[in-house]
Amino acid sequence: MRILKNFSFVILFISVLIIELLLGIVSELLALQILPFLILIFYISTKRFSNSFIFAFFFSGIYYDLFYTSNYFGTTSIKYIFIAIVINFIYNRVNESLFSEYLIFLLTVAIYKFEILLNTFNISDFTNIFLISAINYFLFKIISVTLKWDVFKKSI
Repeated sequence: MRILKNFSFVILFISVLIIELLLGIVSELLALQILPFLILIFYISTKRFSNSFIFAFFFSGIYYDLFYTSNYFGTTSIKYIFIAIVINFIYNRVNESLFSEYLIFLLTVAIYKFEILLNTFNISDFTNIFLISAINYFLFKIISVTLKWDVFKKSI
């Protein structure tokens, strides 16, 4: 049963990664990006972190390296696992407020898109990171409120 659960997580993560790549192709003309895989990583890291997701992060990174980059095998897996562990560590140490959660999300986007910041160091890229983080944080809040919403507790 555990193997089936881990395999379903791997399939879910890879399918969300494929959706993000398709959205990236569509939004190639715009500087703004919707990053559902990053939102998934952030949600898992802050709300439901456990060791069972490590295999999903690992195999989705291997999938991304195998088909979409020229990186060494496992580089993206290390990035995904690093983001998950660092964000979980910081989130558990900081008090819960909207501003601190957004700053943690901004850090997550900066780590996720560090290639952009590493290659070119200019103001437009920083502005782009802030805009990407604001849009995706708004989507994260919508998703987290929707997943938290319990229909059976509401009275009709």
